[in-house]
Amino acid sequence: MLKVVAGGGLILVILLATPLTSELAVSHYRRWQASKLLATVRTSLHPGITTDPQAQAALKPFSRYEEARTVGRRDGTVIHEVSYEFYNGTNWTYSLAGHLEFLPFRFTLPWTRFAIDLEFVDGLLAEIHVGEMQEDQPGYPHPNAAGVSILSSRFGALPNSPWGPLPAGFNGYSEHFQNTGALDEKGNWTGFTCCSERFITLDERATPAQFSRSLNFQLNCLTSYLRCKNDREILP
Repeated sequence: MLKVVAGGGLILVILLATPLTSELAVSHYRRWQASKLLATVRTSLHPGITTDPQAQAALKPFSRYEEARTVGRRDGTVIHEVSYEFYNGTNWTYSLAGHLEFLPFRFTLPWTRFAIDLEFVDGLLAEIHVGEMQEDQPGYPHPNAAGVSILSSRFGALPNSPWGPLPAGFNGYSEHFQNTGALDEKGNWTGFTCCSERFITLDERATPAQFSRSLNFQLNCLTSYLRCKNDREILP
């Protein structure tokens, strides 16, 4: 009997250790790649200046993370959109975690996503969007997040941009913060709050210090089992 129990325990340890080891390896590699892409954005991509071919050449090492490349037209203008995404887990570990929800502890990393989205107008880079998000409460739909939009005053915010129009009175830099709360079945506020989100918008009129601070994503949330509890842990 003891041998059976010991054998079962060993199988469980192996079952949990395998996804743990896999996630650690995957998350650290993707964090390294994300940091390299972020460095490329800092030094080589400039809205209003960088052309589409120049951006493609700079981003060629990251083509495996390219999630979308679409070309369309808006009011006669050619819009080219490119996205790069980095997750800290794999499909099979997410699936396994779903089957082991009965365990009283979490053995996978908190779900985290880092992404960079680029929009080009008639062959010229118009917008850069950098964002990182991490689940706040397991199963809760709203994450902790920080997002940065870098624009060119030549274009402003593109029409119908999913990131919305420019803030009122925008003069080169703005910052907006919000929390998410919970309502009961009657629509009344429960007092529960979570999920801090911060959004920064800037263009070439922002100061060098504002640019540097806005792209200072730490990326440690991608590899830590300790959940990042607010947006400041994502972007100080």
